[in-house]
Amino acid sequence: MLSNMLIRFPMELQEVLGPLAAEARRARLPLYAVGGCVRDWMLGAPTKDLDFVTESDPLPLIRFCSRKWGGTTERFDSFKTVRCNISSGLRLDFVRARSERYPQPAALPVVRAAGLSEDLARRDFSVNAMAVAVRSADSGELIDPQRGWGDLKRRLLRVLHPLSFRDDPTRMFRAARYACRYRLRLEAGTESLRRDALKAGYALRLSRERARNELVRILEERDPVCALRTIKAWKLSDLLHERLAWPKNIAEGGGSWERLGMIALHLQGSSRASEASEDGLGFVRSLRLERQISRPIEEALRVCARRAAPRERPDPLTRRLIVLMRARLSPAALQPVLISGRDLQGLGLKPGPRYQRILDRAARAQWRGKFADRPQALRWLKVNFPA
Repeated sequence: MLSNMLIRFPMELQEVLGPLAAEARRARLPLYAVGGCVRDWMLGAPTKDLDFVTESDPLPLIRFCSRKWGGTTERFDSFKTVRCNISSGLRLDFVRARSERYPQPAALPVVRAAGLSEDLARRDFSVNAMAVAVRSADSGELIDPQRGWGDLKRRLLRVLHPLSFRDDPTRMFRAARYACRYRLRLEAGTESLRRDALKAGYALRLSRERARNELVRILEERDPVCALRTIKAWKLSDLLHERLAWPKNIAEGGGSWERLGMIALHLQGSSRASEASEDGLGFVRSLRLERQISRPIEEALRVCARRAAPRERPDPLTRRLIVLMRARLSPAALQPVLISGRDLQGLGLKPGPRYQRILDRAARAQWRGKFADRPQALRWLKVNFPA
C-alpha cells in the first residue's frame, strides 16, 4: 500500500504531529492521517482540521491529546468519531478504521470495524482516499491505493465505485463543492454516474436535514457562488427550493447562517407581492433549523415585508441581514420606532384605535427615511397629525 512517496508535514503542524507520532509508537498504535488534510497537504493548502485513523481503539491517543493540549472533546456516536478541539485552534478527529454498507439508496450506512484499505475504499472520491503514516514529526509515507494523487495532478474528481452516488446522494453536493473549491472537473465515468443517479431519483430520498446540511456546507465556502450555480445546473437545488436564487453580494455574508438568511430575503424580494413574505418564511421553516438560528432570520423577513421600523431593537443577525440586503436603507430604519403613544397624548390626541394607525404610519415613515431622530420625528408628527 505504501507509494514510496514521502510527504512533508507543514511546519506549523509538526509540534502537534511529533508528540502524537511518539505517543502512537509508545502505545503500539499505528496512526494515519487521512482524507481532506492529506489532500490539502498535497495541494499546499492550509488546514486546521486533521483526520486520523487507527486500526484499533484510538482512546489512548484521545486521552493523550486532552492531557497534552487541553481543549474540549466531542463524541459523535453515529460514526464513532471523537474530536479534540485543542487550544492552538486545531481540530483533531480520531476514528477507528471501518467499512460501510448501505442497505438501500440514500440510507445511513451500517458500519463495522475494518482495516485501513477498506476504510480508504469506502470514501467519496479518490482525492479524499489518501493516507499518510504518521511516524515522525516532519514527514510520512503516502498510502494511495485508490490513485488519488494521480487524479489530483490531473485535476479530476472520481468516485471509487459505480454505486457511490446511489449509496450516498449527498456526494453530488460534495462534488459541486470540491470541483469549485479546487478547480477540478468530474472524471467522465463519474459524470455519467452522476447523471444516472439524478435520473434515478436517488437524491429525492435524502431527508430535508441532510440536504440542508449540504447547503450549509456550500455556504461555508469562501465564495459559494460557483457551487450554488453548479447544484442549480444539476437540478439538486430543487431539493431545497424550486426557485432557489441568491443575491450577487452573497459572499459578503459573514458565515453560513448570514448567507442562508440572505438567500431567504432574496427569495422574498424576488417573489410576487402576494407571496413574498411566505416564500422566504416557507423556505426557512422548511429547513428545520434550530430556533436560535431561524428566529432572527424570520424576524428580518417580517421587518422587510412590513417595510416599517421595528418596535424593539432587532437581534444583531436580523440587523446585519437587513443592512446587507437593503443597502439604501435609512440609518434610522432599524431603530425602534421613535414615536410612542405618550407623544400622541402630548399632542392632545384622544386615545383609541387611531393611535395604532398613527404609530404604524410613523413606523413606515421612519423606514423610508422621513425622519432620523426624535426631534425630526416629533416635527413630522405635528405636521401630519395636528391636534
